[in-house]
Amino acid sequence: MKKIMLLVLSLTITSTLLFGCQTNESSTINSGGNKLKQQSEVEEVPTIKINGQIKEISISKTNGSNKIVLEDSSIETLKTIIMSGIKVNGIADMTNPEYYMNIIYEDGNIQYFHLWIHEKGETSTLMNTEDTHTAYTVGKEMTEKLIEFIK
Repeated sequence: MKKIMLLVLSLTITSTLLFGCQTNESSTINSGGNKLKQQSEVEEVPTIKINGQIKEISISKTNGSNKIVLEDSSIETLKTIIMSGIKVNGIADMTNPEYYMNIIYEDGNIQYFHLWIHEKGETSTLMNTEDTHTAYTVGKEMTEKLIEFIK
């Protein structure tokens, strides 16, 4: 009986010590064989920056030809789509873009993007041509709006 009590006591002490040694910064969760890192603090997610008042946005299948030019209310919707893009960690190694998007500002500056629009129910990808090592994903709902603009 004393051996069982001693074993239970030692297991309790060991468990308490191990539990106390855990950190609160991050933890790893094993979900269906996939390990996911969970952050205890909310981090600011880098998104695409809009650099001023937009005059027009053009989207074309090939660079510079057959442009779809968006103005007025369409700009605000597309601006929301663009700003919803979330930075993908790591270095982006992408295929040739499906679409080219130019944002022309009131002050004459132009921002150039590569755009990969996927099917409904999937995310799409944006890349600023000034930083081709970074890609941004756009959610499923925003992909559906992008598809509407292209049609």
